[in-house]
Amino acid sequence: MTGLYVTGPAGPQTGNVSVVEYQELDDHQLMKCVAQSEKEALEALYSRYSSPVYSLAMYMLKQHALAEEVTQDIFLNIWLKAGSFKADRGAPKSWIMSVAHHKIIDVIRSRKRSIKSTEPAEYDMLELLPASGISTEDQVEQNMERERILKALTVLPPAQKEVIMMAYFSGYSQSEMAEILKQPLGTIKTRVRLAMQKLRVVLDDDTK
Repeated sequence: MTGLYVTGPAGPQTGNVSVVEYQELDDHQLMKCVAQSEKEALEALYSRYSSPVYSLAMYMLKQHALAEEVTQDIFLNIWLKAGSFKADRGAPKSWIMSVAHHKIIDVIRSRKRSIKSTEPAEYDMLELLPASGISTEDQVEQNMERERILKALTVLPPAQKEVIMMAYFSGYSQSEMAEILKQPLGTIKTRVRLAMQKLRVVLDDDTK
């Protein structure tokens, strides 16, 4: 995976503070520095979280080059939006992964619109094609992350698993799922909420 690049003015810097020294800061301190336009802080944050962000992008997009490009875009978004992070509303990692997820979903929806305008079946085929140009190390990491998530999904009832797959791996909104599944929107919202509660417990236990 390539390194981080940030174009445009970097804003006020902190003199001779190095990226290594920034890496000694905790997440909340790093986010504060990024919000103050300290480029080295962003590089330290990238070093800390680019791997899980890339893994999520790779899992959802299934294309190595695209996942790398989207990872760069995600950290550019973090650079631009860091000032909106509220420390009292949760951990920086959760916020970062939320920014990542929303960006990836935007990319998926954009690609679906583009492909459906020409040949709808092509999008389904893209989902089945293996990623090209991925290293053995990245392939192993990708497979491990995929297995962890799929294992967690097995605890869900079929109806809840279905909406999670549609929302997080295909980019459908809850309204779109209600229309496709011919279910009331309230039913879909309940399924998603219950599924997320169960997944959170399973994934949290898996990391202990």
